[in-house]
Amino acid sequence: MDTVLHPNGLRAQAIWDALARGELAGLDDQADDIVVENGPGAGPWRVVEGKDAFVSFVLEFVGFFGGSWHQDGRCLYADDRCTISLVHETGTAPNGDAFDNMAVWVSRIDADGETDRLWTVDLDQEHVTEFWQRNEAALEESRAG
Repeated sequence: MDTVLHPNGLRAQAIWDALARGELAGLDDQADDIVVENGPGAGPWRVVEGKDAFVSFVLEFVGFFGGSWHQDGRCLYADDRCTISLVHETGTAPNGDAFDNMAVWVSRIDADGETDRLWTVDLDQEHVTEFWQRNEAALEESRAG
């Protein structure tokens, strides 16, 4: 089996590696009209449309976890049209509640090499749904400012 990743896979893995080091990476690789359809792990940000909204979502989401947010991603497949990654996501809410999820991320790549559509599927769906239910008030407080 060939283990050399497609160039889109190499780029995706470089982004995951940067994120694992705590760097906010990959935001510039999104198309201006990106549409993101998230599973329940994203809390209230189930559908996000547009690059500005996507960047706001990322900053607000990561901010909620107060520096504890971590993603360890592995690009499993890539071609000219998409990348598919398996991502372990962890963080701690302000009250100490643990977020722990494994998710599949599917990114569609447009003709310009930018991600124009992203779908996330949470494998620990019940856990993350319960997490956001338990932390609804803390999230509202975080978003208010």
